[in-house]
Amino acid sequence: MKFKDKVALVTGAGCGIGKAIALAFAREGARVVVNDIDAGAIETTLAEIVKLGGEGLGMAADVSHSKEVKDMFAGTLKKFGTLDILVNNAGIARTTDEVLKRGDACLQELLTSGRVTTSVEATRTMTDEAWDRMLAVHLYGTFYCTREALNIMEDRGKGKIINMASIAGMVGIPGSPDYSAAKGAIIAFTKSVAREVIGRGVYVNAIAPGWIDTPLLTHQLTPTFRFVAVTQTPVGRMGTPEEVAAVALFLASEDASFVVGQVICPTGGGYV
Repeated sequence: MKFKDKVALVTGAGCGIGKAIALAFAREGARVVVNDIDAGAIETTLAEIVKLGGEGLGMAADVSHSKEVKDMFAGTLKKFGTLDILVNNAGIARTTDEVLKRGDACLQELLTSGRVTTSVEATRTMTDEAWDRMLAVHLYGTFYCTREALNIMEDRGKGKIINMASIAGMVGIPGSPDYSAAKGAIIAFTKSVAREVIGRGVYVNAIAPGWIDTPLLTHQLTPTFRFVAVTQTPVGRMGTPEEVAAVALFLASEDASFVVGQVICPTGGGYV
């Protein structure tokens, strides 16, 4: 077991990629702090950790609120006394029905004519509230959790932080300017903090997945969008949460002892 007696905190671990990462760490012997905004989802993940013979702690918190984040880290220290690994995974994906309809129309146009001449009008119709919420959860949440983790890890002289970015932050996704902006900022944040803290023995890296088959993503995909997403992926399918979790395990392990400030892209060849 690679992470026996290690303590890992995974945000957004109630479902999808976060849950897969939490379970992967538990299988490798880590004691896992399961965070989510949904208390019921936390209990589901914890039950699976127990079935694996692991030990977990549920911490419900909205990572976009710094006070809730501080309380979550205080609870982690009270229970386990330390923190070895942080995975900043919590996130949201939001859009409007109108944007989805226009997006589907654009894809139909692409498939029939090979060129899109219309717009999904996502940026021009986005509200302040939608923009703020997206950045608050993804970017601010990553910052708040990283800040608290470094208060522990820098003093200990060791630790691993893994930030969940996205291919959207690398190339931009039409119709998701807020999500793309947040993920791009997380990539820049990762590189900056990695340079800052590696001298103290803390490793910071990011994962930027492509199209991954999760409830967060696929419930918003129309059949046409899903078809295009798969055809843009050279391996011919979407990825699985477990395939992303495998990358997180690598970055958190000693096998990644010379990997600093990098963005690993499990995209099935969609980004090379």
